[in-house]
Amino acid sequence: MQPIERTEIRSLFPDLSSSELGIPDLTPVDWGVLDYFGWIHPAGHKGFVVLPGPERLFSLSLRRSINHSAKPRTRMCSWCHHVYRSKGTALFSATVRGSDDRRFIGNHICANLDCSLRIRNLPSDPPTYLPETLDIEKKISRLENSVLSFMHRANVLGNLIDNT
Repeated sequence: MQPIERTEIRSLFPDLSSSELGIPDLTPVDWGVLDYFGWIHPAGHKGFVVLPGPERLFSLSLRRSINHSAKPRTRMCSWCHHVYRSKGTALFSATVRGSDDRRFIGNHICANLDCSLRIRNLPSDPPTYLPETLDIEKKISRLENSVLSFMHRANVLGNLIDNT
């Protein structure tokens, strides 16, 4: 992924103020290992994703719900397929724009939106409960397709999927 400037990110979310976005410091970000840029608001209740497209950047604002009272369960991230023994995922939901009856969609995704790092085995904690032998190029392709599919279901991409 190519580096993104703070002003570019800010322009992708025109309805939100800077404090509502909570954009982290971008200097330590290793853009070379990212397939998308995702971050969690410092308050912990929102997540944001920026995905590079063929001609422009796409953005998605998510609500994050972590069930602290539930018994720990084994869960798998819907995007990167990393399996956690307990509490490594969170339910992220997005408002579906232009829907009639359905208002929200959601998936269990890595709680810190660090799927790009997980498929490359870069974070040290927690290790995956069920390691897979799929090569990295296929993991990257699967991750990109999962994020694109979620954005398409949320009507963020417009006609991008239909034209490819």
